[in-house]
Formats: sequence, structure tokens, C-alpha cells
Amino acid sequence: MIPPLPRLAASLLLAATLAGCGASTPLRYHALSSGPTAPLASGSAALLVEVLPIAVPERINREELVLSGPGGQLEVRAGDRWAAPLADEMRQLVDESLWRHLRAADIYVAPLAITGSGLPQYRLALRLERLEATPGRQAVAEASWTVRRLPQGQPAICRTGATEPLPDASTEAAVAGLARASARLAEAVAASLGRLHAGTANPCDG
Repeated sequence: MIPPLPRLAASLLLAATLAGCGASTPLRYHALSSGPTAPLASGSAALLVEVLPIAVPERINREELVLSGPGGQLEVRAGDRWAAPLADEMRQLVDESLWRHLRAADIYVAPLAITGSGLPQYRLALRLERLEATPGRQAVAEASWTVRRLPQGQPAICRTGATEPLPDASTEAAVAGLARASARLAEAVAASLGRLHAGTANPCDG
């Protein structure tokens, strides 16, 4: 049988441990897209786009938010997480931009067969090459992609980047800057597809 005093000490230690766990900082979740500021137009699509799975560098392809320190070192913010994998976050931005500007629907996971739709079809492959934020300085997003008309169109190979100033050194400001820079990439992707569909000689130039 445990003597009263050691038993009391053990109980107090357990209570203190549980209290410490309960006081831990809750996780904060962030997203590159908060959804469109206005509802996207409803109706049928004008173009169909097979958006292939987006490639993301392994060093930032994690659920924790990764920021850059003043010396370039990476800082993993364990208490700040992405709401979804970065590939999915970027895909949502691209899909929203494609629909908003071109009424182009992503058919990579189509619920129905679309081969007989009669609509122009394209394939898009995007690689997110850089997504970095240095609090108090800037947020940078860079990507490369290829887009071509199916079935036998010549691919256009594009690349662009976007930089957003970060005068505020907070984590929230860093995420907002990354979101703005990523949205600009998505706009560039949609614009290149629009130029390709219009028959522009260099769809990447714009």
C-alpha cells in the first residue's frame, strides 16, 4: 500500500502535468485561398482542363508552416499548419482562377466521361518551385508549368514569379503575403491558357 504522503505527491504531480497539457498553445491553421470574395458564376463550362497533380519541393511540402529567417535559414513553425497539403492549396487557387477568367473546369477527377463533350480540352502541369516568406521583408512565389491543347497540341512552357512586401513581421502577415503571391501565379497560369486558346504565338508572354 502506498503511504499517504507519496500518494499525495504523485497526485499533485499528475494534476500539474495535466494542467500543463491543457494550457498548451492550440494549433493555428492557414490557407492560401480563403475562397472567392464573390460567388463564382454558375453555369456550364466553356473549356475543359486536365490539371495534373501539382509538384511541390520536398523542403516545404509539409503540414507545418515553413518561413525563412533573416540569414536564409528555414524556420518550421510547429504551431502553425496548412489547412491542406500545399499541392491542394495551390490547386484550389488555380482552379478558381481558371473558372473565373475562362470558365475552364478542372476535369482531372471528373465524375462523368467528358470525351464526347465537344468542348476544347487542355492539359496543365504545374510545379511550385518556390514559396518562401521572410517576416518583415518579403514573400516570394515562383512556378513553372506546361499547357497544351489535347490531343496533339504543342506544349507552351512557362515560368513566372511574384513578390509581395512584408512590412509586418507577424506570422499572419507572412501567410497573407504568400497567399497574394500564389494568387498572382494562378492568375498568370489562367492568362497563359487564355492566350493559348486564342491562338497567341507565345502564350507565356503577357
